Parts: sequence; C-alpha cells; structure tokens
Amino acid sequence: MSGTNGDLPKITEAESAILDKVAQHTAVSREKLEELVYLDDGVLKVSLPGIKLGKNNADKTRAIAQILTIVRGFGLDEGETSLELVRAEAQRLKCYDSANFSSQVKVLNGFLITGSGSNRRIRAKSAGISGFPAFVDSLLSES
Repeated sequence: MSGTNGDLPKITEAESAILDKVAQHTAVSREKLEELVYLDDGVLKVSLPGIKLGKNNADKTRAIAQILTIVRGFGLDEGETSLELVRAEAQRLKCYDSANFSSQVKVLNGFLITGSGSNRRIRAKSAGISGFPAFVDSLLSES
C-alpha cells in the first residue's frame, strides 16, 4: 500500500490548521471534522471505518471521495483532488472495487471529474460544498 501516495508531497501543515480552514468554509464544526479525518504521516485519511461510510462499496467510495475532496480543497487550498488519493483510501478501507471505481465516482452529485487515466481529478462544485454539513451529520449520526 505504501507508494500509492508516492507521487504526492506529504502534507506538512498541522492537522489543526487544516481542520480550522475546513470548518471556516463549510460550516462543519471542528469537532465533527476531527471525528471524520486525521493526518497520518503526512497523508490525510478518513477516520470512520468503512462500514460507517455506506451500505455498499459504491456508497462508501463516494463518501470517501466527498470527504477527501472537500477537506483537501479547503484545508489544503487544492483546486482539485487526485482520484488516486480516493482510490488509495478506498483500498485502505476495504471498499475499493476496481471494475466499478470510475463509474461509482462519476455519478457523484455536486462534484466534477476532470482529466483522464491516472491524472483524473475531482473537484467540488457549489452543490457538493453546500451539502457537505448534512452529509457529515448523516455519517456521524450512524456512528
């Protein structure tokens, strides 16, 4: 599994600074964000176990895509997030479906996929951003 983030620089910002920025831009409390993500050796990871992210692998993969895209977008000022990061996290959380990964992520409402092959990126649009607080609440209320 190591090496899946090999082409990306490690995150050097403090986790607290990242979460503060996300909270400021999304109206999701810092406490909720702390339950959602964490920084592990410079890699942003989803804190919730895969079982809490959705009923099936498609739902779980879309949840990971939303979380990483929004948190990286606001917390790290990234215009778009590499789908390779979403793929690596889906693999780590045991919900990666290689045959259907692209189609699972493509149908995500409020997000835009650009690029091709291993250079595909995902970006949150206004609907994805405005829906993020309710999405986070739905994830955390089940835990």
